[in-house]
Amino acid sequence: MADTSKYHCTRCHDERQHRGVRWPEGFVCRRCYQQATRRRGTCPSCQRPDRLLPGLDDTQAICTDCAGIDDPRLTCTRCGDQDEPHRRGLCARCCLTDDLTALLTTADTGHISTELQPLLDALTSQDHPRSALIWLRNPDVRQLLDGFAQHRLTISHDTFAHYPAERTARHLRDLFISCGILAPYDRNLDRFTSWLKKKLASTPIHQSQQVITGFATWHHLRKLRARSQRQPLENGPIANAKQEITAAIDFTNWLYTRNTPLAQATQSDIDAWLATGPTTRSIARMFVRWCITHQHITAHLEFPYRRARTHPMTSDDERYARLTTILGHRDTPVWVKAATVLLLICAQPVSRIAAIKLDALRTDDSGSLWIRFADAEVELPPPLADPVTELIAQRPNMNTAANQTSQWLFPGVTAGHHINPQTLMGKLRANGIDLQGARNSAMRELVRAIPPAIAATQFGYRAQTTERHAFISGTNWSAYPELRQEPDTTEPGT
Repeated sequence: MADTSKYHCTRCHDERQHRGVRWPEGFVCRRCYQQATRRRGTCPSCQRPDRLLPGLDDTQAICTDCAGIDDPRLTCTRCGDQDEPHRRGLCARCCLTDDLTALLTTADTGHISTELQPLLDALTSQDHPRSALIWLRNPDVRQLLDGFAQHRLTISHDTFAHYPAERTARHLRDLFISCGILAPYDRNLDRFTSWLKKKLASTPIHQSQQVITGFATWHHLRKLRARSQRQPLENGPIANAKQEITAAIDFTNWLYTRNTPLAQATQSDIDAWLATGPTTRSIARMFVRWCITHQHITAHLEFPYRRARTHPMTSDDERYARLTTILGHRDTPVWVKAATVLLLICAQPVSRIAAIKLDALRTDDSGSLWIRFADAEVELPPPLADPVTELIAQRPNMNTAANQTSQWLFPGVTAGHHINPQTLMGKLRANGIDLQGARNSAMRELVRAIPPAIAATQFGYRAQTTERHAFISGTNWSAYPELRQEPDTTEPGT
């Protein structure tokens, strides 16, 4: 008969059936046992580093020796490391090594090919091997890796690009790149190409489909490819292209509802399109201009620029109060605190914050942090520099094979890539920050303190942008260039 007796866990205090272990402190349920045996670090009691910390001393996690836990199951029977047993007395890392070796070994030779060896090394050396074991359960991952190992599939970008499970293929492709198995490629361009193919195939386009395809392909895709040859594409140009293509489809479909062929669109149609819908309809401007240039619209039409109706602005008091609250909250992740400083003090757009590289930062002997946003460095003194300095030492998403050598201040979950700006935006908004209002406020403070031309050079903005903010804030730096250009009348040597 099964044992149905109940025990009280000394840690979570839940009453559970006898599924757990007995340690010196008492009965520990299976859930608490798993949590305890997956915790590693320096033992606060004996100060020995890289120890398994399953024990408890008041509220501190301590090692097995200090806790008096004598459990031989916590020692791997192969490598001798202390860890939660994963399978047949082996730790998760040894099990991962076995599983990957079996999967990547070529049947004909009985060995792992030199091409795939870097992948094995990267996956088995990551900080959290259990994550890789869970990942290996994915049938698409196993199918791809087995196909490469048995030479049924060619290790190439083309193989990944045409694999049906796009998300799995993209992740594994990025992993191959980070391991040096494949040469780098522009991930954003690849994703845009995939999006465009689906968009044109699945969206109802009631007229001028060839014109839409030409606009998407020759105006946007061609330009993005050329831009990608110079440097990897950021999210901004991709988002702009998607918006303009979507607006083009919406505009032609709207004309269709008015029984108006695209070629016969009139100024009245343009005016009605803008007047009867949301302000986002102005995004169709580029498509209309392109159609006129390429004679897909016969009339010469005026499509006005969209003018912002409001200029969001957070007051300086509100901005600094929000900064104080976020930096002072103990539970706020350090990467959120660092991003908050860069937005509220340095007036950086979130897309640029997400893409900051480690080589753009340095510290000096005084504790100040120097950041290069553009051509010149900007000094960030303590305590404002503290969250960024702390982030450099403990960046998130560094425990998997994907990001062990990440160059980004804010590493993403995908190999070789920084955090998605949308993720960062969402986290900052969740902490009560009006992104545009706060950045406008920070920018106005900058141009009140230093001339707009210098602010543009230091903080990576166009001179027209900083001049506009200076004008709106009522700052007059008009005499500054003349002052800087006055001839030096001092005698040599004085």
